[in-house]
Amino acid sequence: MTGNKSKPNPGNHGGIRDDEYVPLEGGTSLSNLIGKLLQKPLSIVHELETGNISWRIHGVLLLVSVVCLSVFGFVVGTFSWGNQLWATPLKIVSGLIFSALICLPSLYIFTCIGGLKAKFSSVVGMLCAIVALSGLLLVGFAPVVWLFSVSSTSALFIGFLLLVLWVICVGFGFTLIFRAGKAMGMTNTGHLLVWCMIFLLVTVQMTTTLRPIVGKSDSLFNFGEKKFFLQYWSEQLQQATDGRSDD
Repeated sequence: MTGNKSKPNPGNHGGIRDDEYVPLEGGTSLSNLIGKLLQKPLSIVHELETGNISWRIHGVLLLVSVVCLSVFGFVVGTFSWGNQLWATPLKIVSGLIFSALICLPSLYIFTCIGGLKAKFSSVVGMLCAIVALSGLLLVGFAPVVWLFSVSSTSALFIGFLLLVLWVICVGFGFTLIFRAGKAMGMTNTGHLLVWCMIFLLVTVQMTTTLRPIVGKSDSLFNFGEKKFFLQYWSEQLQQATDGRSDD
């Protein structure tokens, strides 16, 4: 009589379903990568790590990021119209891409420290996926932003709304990188948490550096006046409070 042997459970490995971290199906076309990014993003990570080094995926993800962020920036610019219709998309796209570039070395170092033996090109691709996914989600919220842009006169409220939406959208991107790290055998994801906080702080500070994102100003940029984002926000809140008191 043959004893029953336990079969390996194909369900989970570190909380990730086996059918998520699988080879990419359907090619690297724009439409397919957008679909996979929303439905099965780990298949893109699998292709980055196990496939031949191809920068087409990186290029498509970057294209998605630029287009989505530009559309979202244009909608934000409708709050003030004028030069902000082109300045706001330019600031959002350039600011976020630059933030990703300066945070890339620390992401690669933290993934290595956490035990992830991934190719540098894979880490670059994961970062591109974070930005692209965040951009897609922001476009989904664009109608909400447009509604408040055309019906509200408070730049402070619009700025707060944009901050909340950005935290929500980039949070989904952070979830993606955590899941990818676990699926690829990362032993300690605490380092990724530190990096996520750094990336979020950098992007928020970038909005202050490239101000004004929302509202009108005598100049398109204020590079000469250096301010920490908390200081800038507190000043804007104080100005809004004083304005209401005068009324």
